[in-house]
Amino acid sequence: MSDSSLPSYEWASHATLQAAEPGRARFAADQFGVSVHWGLYSQDGAKEWVRRLEMIPREIYAERAKEFRPEDFDAGRWLDAFCEAGATALMLTTKHHDGFCLWDSGLTDFTSAKSAARRDFVGELAAACHERDVALHFYFSLLDWHHPDGGGVEFGPPRDWEAFCGFLLGQVDELCSRYGKVAGMLFDGWWPEAKAAEDQTDVNSNVVWPLTALYDGVHRLQPGAMITNNHHVLPLPGEDYQVWEIDIPGENTQGFNCPEIGEKPLMAWMTSHGAWSWQPSRADLRNAGQLLADYVRCRKLGASYFQNLGPMASGALNPAEVALLREFQRLRLDAGFAV
Repeated sequence: MSDSSLPSYEWASHATLQAAEPGRARFAADQFGVSVHWGLYSQDGAKEWVRRLEMIPREIYAERAKEFRPEDFDAGRWLDAFCEAGATALMLTTKHHDGFCLWDSGLTDFTSAKSAARRDFVGELAAACHERDVALHFYFSLLDWHHPDGGGVEFGPPRDWEAFCGFLLGQVDELCSRYGKVAGMLFDGWWPEAKAAEDQTDVNSNVVWPLTALYDGVHRLQPGAMITNNHHVLPLPGEDYQVWEIDIPGENTQGFNCPEIGEKPLMAWMTSHGAWSWQPSRADLRNAGQLLADYVRCRKLGASYFQNLGPMASGALNPAEVALLREFQRLRLDAGFAV
């Protein structure tokens, strides 16, 4: 917006395509969705940033894939639980910052299909979503601490930025061409106004992320896909909605969100406790009344509401979070919201 008092980052994307009307209409209809943070870090009940927080060497962290066997994972059971709670959309972490992919990528061996599990979890969940007409959104990390060319867990200068960008574009192309209709893509890992670490200058300011090619590439392969970027600034060309991380649109209680509402559709992306992934040591699970209060405020703004869950190491959903979803649905129905 030209009258915004916030810094402009329009130089970061020159994309010319936007989501087609059917995709925009579906996004507007999906008032409640579920987000899932699940991956290699879940194996130890750890934060998704564990490799950075503990500065685990690349080779040692990669060894964890040899023990990744979530034998209780059942995509149908996940989706049945989400649908029973009234969710009409799912956003899955296809790859978080650690670089571990939940699909059979042909561009790296650091995948669930090449782990002890030998399974393509993105494919299984995509099939379950399509069977139930649940809108399928992909979370995709721009950061990749495993890839040798991307700067690593130290947020250092990239070794070969051109090669790394080609890798990112190739992986997004895989996700958009293998799994049927994709309703949305959320990119994460570039935060120009809110550093996750003081030594993050190289990935914030010293490189230009290939957002133009990423956004136009997604829209060419998936014309209805709604794109956003969790960069905490106003939407850029090629982005189709504005997201707030653990905040109501327009608010900044977290200290890193954009305090200004732009011209795009809105989403609140909330956690069920003080973290994204399954961490059994935590005892701060929110209650359904708190979720309802946030949901009501979002609906007054016309914003979609996505509730995050952290499935367990076994691949099963956390029973406490399933119970929370059910109670949340009951309260929404009691309050007169259509589910």
